[in-house]
Amino acid sequence: MNSIDPVASRYAHALFDAANAEGRADQALEQLTRIEQLMRGSPPLRELMGNPDVDPDDKAGILERVLGDPSGFVRAFIHVVVARGRAESLPDIAETFQNLVDEQQGRLRVTVRSAHPLSEDVLTRLRATLAMREGKTIELTSEVDPALLGGLHIRLDHHVIDGTVQRQLHELRERLMTVRVY
Repeated sequence: MNSIDPVASRYAHALFDAANAEGRADQALEQLTRIEQLMRGSPPLRELMGNPDVDPDDKAGILERVLGDPSGFVRAFIHVVVARGRAESLPDIAETFQNLVDEQQGRLRVTVRSAHPLSEDVLTRLRATLAMREGKTIELTSEVDPALLGGLHIRLDHHVIDGTVQRQLHELRERLMTVRVY
């Protein structure tokens, strides 16, 4: 997870508190996640949302059309965020909101990177081990990154477990650079 703008975090917390009070956190999360995916996946949309020359009502209207028919709750939130010149913060707001919902529901999102695809058996065992260690339900995403050479790189919230060959080679190189040869 990237560092989240504190203002975006405040918006997410405010929406979370309001959505929770009305029992609509899951509905809001679904719609915010769609906004996040659209904005992170579309540089032109991100650029448009960050453009101060585009009227805030037009920005909100575009997001409403892209979402289909957002709930009145999310529609009002979008209008507030856009009217205050924070439309480009919507992906960060969505990410923080997701984290708040996950925390409330005892869920932890984990990303596992490996040099080669991991079997379902390995992923199942890893999920069970992490669930026991963290005491939470684990939502596991697996990614392949050939640059790792071997081993696993596991990101849990703000924690990283780096058991990759790439890291081990880097540490070996660092140690060799500090050894004095007589």
